Amino acid sequence: MARGLIVAIVVIVAITLYSVFDCALRPRDRIAALPKWAWILAILIFPLIGAGLWFFLGRRTPGGGGGGVPRRQTGPIAPDDDPDFLRRIAEDVEQQQRRERRERGELD
Repeated sequence: MARGLIVAIVVIVAITLYSVFDCALRPRDRIAALPKWAWILAILIFPLIGAGLWFFLGRRTPGGGGGGVPRRQTGPIAPDDDPDFLRRIAEDVEQQQRRERRERGELD
């Protein structure tokens, strides 16, 4: 009986510590529903319930999934969606074509 109680206490402490460190080290934009300090407080006051809520509602994956409302991503996702990147590519191609015409002796 005492051995089971010790194992349970060690598991609860390990889960609580992991949850607190996970929350404390996670960037603000990857935390949902509550501010970071509130999650840490909830995990410390209600170890198993707070940790469970943290894992199911508080953590947000890099892709925007997870608990809470995902934040809208600002800016282009990939280089081919970036208008500035596409403009620079077009300018580079145009410059290369002018250079090739100049080498062949054609005028612009």
